[in-house]
Amino acid sequence: MSEDTLKRHGTHPYQVACAVLFLVFTFCYLYFYQDNLLAMGQYVLSKGRTHYNHMVGAVLLTLVLWLLQIGCNLLFRLKGRSHALTYVPSVVCLTAITSIGSDIVQGVTLGWWWIVAPFLITIALVAMCYARRSQTYEPLERSWQGLLGRWAWVNYGGLLVQFFFVALCSNHNQVLHTRLEIEQHVMDGAYRQTLKVGAHSLHTDSTLTCLRIYSLSLAGLLPERLFEYPLVGNSAAMLPDNPGVNFLMCGKDKFYQHLGAWFRQPMHTMHYLRFIHRHGLATPAAHDYLLCAYLLDGNLEAFVRTIGKYYDLKKPLPKHYREALVLYNHLRSNPYVVYHDSVMDADFTDFQSLARQYGRPRQRLSALRDTYGNTYWTYYYRLRH
Repeated sequence: MSEDTLKRHGTHPYQVACAVLFLVFTFCYLYFYQDNLLAMGQYVLSKGRTHYNHMVGAVLLTLVLWLLQIGCNLLFRLKGRSHALTYVPSVVCLTAITSIGSDIVQGVTLGWWWIVAPFLITIALVAMCYARRSQTYEPLERSWQGLLGRWAWVNYGGLLVQFFFVALCSNHNQVLHTRLEIEQHVMDGAYRQTLKVGAHSLHTDSTLTCLRIYSLSLAGLLPERLFEYPLVGNSAAMLPDNPGVNFLMCGKDKFYQHLGAWFRQPMHTMHYLRFIHRHGLATPAAHDYLLCAYLLDGNLEAFVRTIGKYYDLKKPLPKHYREALVLYNHLRSNPYVVYHDSVMDADFTDFQSLARQYGRPRQRLSALRDTYGNTYWTYYYRLRH
């Protein structure tokens, strides 16, 4: 459409440009960044009865927010420098729905935005009323009204400020976003995809630790890659019923089915794992859970006395089990299990040499993490120091 055609319909080119900017930003923000947060919100509010479709959800929400802007524009018919005000209610709503956190499980849907959003929208409506009355004083020169005219730049700037407001006030909790992305992959059965999520981040919590252990177990890589990720909470973080662990979308029934049994009474991790092994309920995945639980607690003695029940020590072992056995043999003068791996023994000697080069514990840990951060040795060192 030409500029003259747009003006005959009461629309200026910069208004079309503002609409395009808003639609592109909103869709991309909802589809590429906040998709898992919205999936969590729908899952929790529907009590798991509905499943969020990322494309459909992003398109529908974008259209609803745009219709809200169109309604404000038809109501106030703001032109000139104040046109960007018609986007404020939509931007506030966009911020509100993408600011939800994990407390939604306790029934707090939008948190403090229940108060802030109506207040900001009310202020915006008052400002639009005032701007409408002031429109008669706007200059009417053609140079002000084009796609790159003065009115256009004022409105583009106003939209950018609103976009910055969304980016500033929405939920950007890195750990929560990582947790939700892993849960989504687990629900979709894409276990291998979970290995790439937040792989280079040092931020974690007990729930993320539990989810990483679960997804690695589902992928069959728990004893091979567990200590390549940041971990907190030791073995207590391995079960979703323990304090500090809270799944938002993954079902606990499938989790416990993976290990062997689910009991109504919550149990501490070690109590649960020993109980299902003692009563013959444990699955092969639970064997690795038990062995990794010992490693997470730094209980090497229990680990070496148990691993022979489930693994032939004369055959190739998973990476972290070999590391733990090499470490154990270097720490004990009279080990319960004698184990040697020439390559890993040489690596551990280098690990010890590197540790002795630094006097300060923080510098030493940083150097070890840079070189051997994907090993059980660094985790054990951090646990003991």
